[in-house]
Amino acid sequence: MAGPGAAGQHRSARAAMGRCAWRPSLPSSLSVPPLRRARLLFIAAYALVGVALVWLWQQPQARALLSLPALSEAGRTLLQTPFGSLAVIGGYVLAVFLAVPVAALIAAGVLVFGPWPGMAYAMAGMLAGAVVAWAVGRWSGPALIDRAAGGRLALLSAHLHRRGLWTVAVVRALPVAPFLVVNVAAGALGVRLRDYVLGSFLGLLPGTVGMSLFMDRVVAVWREPGPGAWASLAAVFAGVATLLWWTRRRLSQPPV
Repeated sequence: MAGPGAAGQHRSARAAMGRCAWRPSLPSSLSVPPLRRARLLFIAAYALVGVALVWLWQQPQARALLSLPALSEAGRTLLQTPFGSLAVIGGYVLAVFLAVPVAALIAAGVLVFGPWPGMAYAMAGMLAGAVVAWAVGRWSGPALIDRAAGGRLALLSAHLHRRGLWTVAVVRALPVAPFLVVNVAAGALGVRLRDYVLGSFLGLLPGTVGMSLFMDRVVAVWREPGPGAWASLAAVFAGVATLLWWTRRRLSQPPV
């Protein structure tokens, strides 16, 4: 029988072998966290798009195609096709996943389709994109949100933890987190789809209406600048600012 000294030597030998055992070296690129790599890819993609847009704007033919009348005509032509409306909604869904800001989505709809049709398409497209992103979050679970943002979403999680319609409306109306992040987080945290859709509609409606009216007046000033156009723009701006202030103040209070 081996004594205590032999057993100690045996353990020391195994520990030394463990320290000398070969371990595969991972490539340095794998040491970069997935979120950081995704951010770098997004930044690079946006930079390339920006450079491409600047280059296109310097070309006379491309500038003519990107003018407001040309975009409006292209929008009307698209809507006359059998699946034009679905194509517009699909474009909005893609824009939501590209993290395009909500204000830009609304402004694009107004500039291309006019104030009221643009508002309707922007609202429908944002809700469709929100539902798809909610489904992605529901499928992936909370682990995706934890890996993606960690503690920075503590405030959003605290709001969505109650999982009610009013909570979703508050998160939509108040600048708690980016639109895409809210969508995925709502699905990952188990917010019911009915409450999510209705709350998103109520929270997005005031801002969508206000932004649509404001952009319509901006276009009017751009086309025919004058005292009347500037006065209407100032009036709409004041009204929209008051509406948004009241909405956010009202939604920030719990329902009675």
